[in-house]
Amino acid sequence: MMGGPRADGLATDRQSQHERRDRHGTAGRAHERQVLVVGDDPTAIATAGFVSQVGLDPVLARPPSERAGPNTLTLWRPGLVLLERLGLRRPVEAIGTRLDRLARPNVNSSWMTDQSDRPALLSIRRAELLTLLDRRVRDRIRTPERPLAGIDRTHNRVDVTFEGGIEESFDTVVTTDSTLAPTVEPRHIAATTHTWAFDWPTETPAPDGPTERWDDNRAAFSVPVADGTSVRLVSVTDSTHAATDINSLKRRFGTLLGWSANSFEALSQHAIRYHQGTRAVPVSVHSGGVVLIGSAARASLPGECLRTTLGIEDAWVLADALAYGPRDRDDALDEYEQRRRRRRWELDQCSTTATPAAQISKTLSPLLSRLYARRALAFRHVTNGCLPDVAESIPASL
Repeated sequence: MMGGPRADGLATDRQSQHERRDRHGTAGRAHERQVLVVGDDPTAIATAGFVSQVGLDPVLARPPSERAGPNTLTLWRPGLVLLERLGLRRPVEAIGTRLDRLARPNVNSSWMTDQSDRPALLSIRRAELLTLLDRRVRDRIRTPERPLAGIDRTHNRVDVTFEGGIEESFDTVVTTDSTLAPTVEPRHIAATTHTWAFDWPTETPAPDGPTERWDDNRAAFSVPVADGTSVRLVSVTDSTHAATDINSLKRRFGTLLGWSANSFEALSQHAIRYHQGTRAVPVSVHSGGVVLIGSAARASLPGECLRTTLGIEDAWVLADALAYGPRDRDDALDEYEQRRRRRRWELDQCSTTATPAAQISKTLSPLLSRLYARRALAFRHVTNGCLPDVAESIPASL
């Protein structure tokens, strides 16, 4: 075990169900709370599912505006195990693509691991995961026909308004949209990332497994999915060219990605999805009964393989804190935040340990070095032949 505080952002299997449920005198009975979950992404829907499992009656509402996410997601072992609580692990593993190999062509390194009975890391199209979640969760939970229009906090309640003027009051509002929690002050980090995502052109032979290539301020990733190969290009330098200009991408990433001129010519301008983001970490993830989860609650990095899994972990831990944590709402949300901070500390500690080809990270910018470490953690089952301990910190039951 590593030094420092015990980082059980997730409860451990050694902790009995009775101990977890009775740690605040609940005698195994969930606190009565009225919970609204706002979002149309996997984290929000999973949150509604877990909150429902603990005996609460959540409402799942659409956000005021749709927020596009990445088309391809990766799920790490902890996320897969938690999806089993919703009856979704086997369906997800059945349609997902195992990621049991990794290549870093620019340093002539590659790894492959024997396939175990259950995948440690897989890729899946976002639309397919949402379809599974909708069938298993959304159809069993109250979902207003109209999206959320506004939030108004009172002393101990959160009053919400849906489009059309319909009003309702809740104890807690959970959201993956940081714009719905303007009083949750962010701590901005001076780093801007530029990301271009697209599917590998069908006219060009694609790699048969995940690849990653690194330069000082740029990186290129590809990951196979059931219906093709997903590509993501990342830069942490200022973008002075048109966001989706193919010639610009060819000049900046052609050598790094190892493509020929014909490969870039096969790309469609309209198929490239560009995103510019600034890393921002909230000082606190909750205020006045509104709590952030998923990527809104942390500084996510483009190309990070743990993003979806950490969102599912958020959902699980938040449901546990609301049901069996302190009776006071704000104290329960404090407990949730503390557990997630410990989990982040644990992952950071594990990410900074030695990894194969670690010399690459020494030449990278600080932001890409952090991204490199997170991806190395996700692929540890490939490069080291076994999962790290942090991938096994999964609770047996709420």
